[in-house]
Amino acid sequence: MATEPTTSSLSETYLSLEQPALRNARAEALPTTDSRRVPNPSPAAEGKDSVVLSEKARVLSELTARDREVRAHEAAHAAVGGQYAGAPSYTYQSGPDGRRYAIGGEVQIDTSPVPGDPQATLEKSRVIRAAALAPAQPSSADRAIAARAAAMAVQARSELAAEAEGSSSAADRSAPADQPTNAPQPTAAATDSLPGRILDIRA
Repeated sequence: MATEPTTSSLSETYLSLEQPALRNARAEALPTTDSRRVPNPSPAAEGKDSVVLSEKARVLSELTARDREVRAHEAAHAAVGGQYAGAPSYTYQSGPDGRRYAIGGEVQIDTSPVPGDPQATLEKSRVIRAAALAPAQPSSADRAIAARAAAMAVQARSELAAEAEGSSSAADRSAPADQPTNAPQPTAAATDSLPGRILDIRA
């Protein structure tokens, strides 16, 4: 179960911001021809610097929000999936501040049926489906796994029904047949007066 990474827009923004920042840093490191005179930055240069800083702040805000969303999403999968879910793994992107932010992630989950035990398979399918739909906004991959779990449940119920039908047929075959006796049979009039007669009615 995975959250799709959104790397293109964020990485493109970051790359477009990095180059002006580096140029400004190099320009500030160059020595001036007259140490007694430090030129004041032009209004245009100040404007560019403020744009760069605001763009960096915007990118950091987006990366931070995405990191929080991805981690919460995958944590929900892992918590509900329990023994059938693995630990979350993430795809990272470095931000302008040098830190790594999670922009995508996934949790591996075991969707195989329990061999020879349709009841356990049915219970497992319920856990898998709940884990797939646990996040507030399930991805398309999450919904696909939920659909697979639903199909697993249908198959398990079918196997349980077949087992129940087979057990009922086996019980009918093993029931003792009526044994003939040499005792004298009652007359029709006496039959009507016998107490507690049980009628075996079968469809």
